[in-house]
Amino acid sequence: MLGKKLRQRSCIACRKLATREDLIRTVLIGNEVKVDLNHRMSGRGAWLHPNCFLVVTERKSFNHAFKYEGEIKFEEVADYLKGLSN
Repeated sequence: MLGKKLRQRSCIACRKLATREDLIRTVLIGNEVKVDLNHRMSGRGAWLHPNCFLVVTERKSFNHAFKYEGEIKFEEVADYLKGLSN
């Protein structure tokens, strides 16, 4: 019998497919991007690799992924990624 197929998501920066365990899910709340550690927060989610964060900020990929015009604050994501690298 075939095993269960793992769902794949694409990174908003590099567009490569990966499993949920390899990506970080983010959600836009107001104009602030929050990290969704449990993958349960309501709203549109955007997935990214931890090492693609600089590309996301340069290309304004959060604006495109969340279909949001205006300034988006993503300090929480930056702080979370700094914690991962330590």
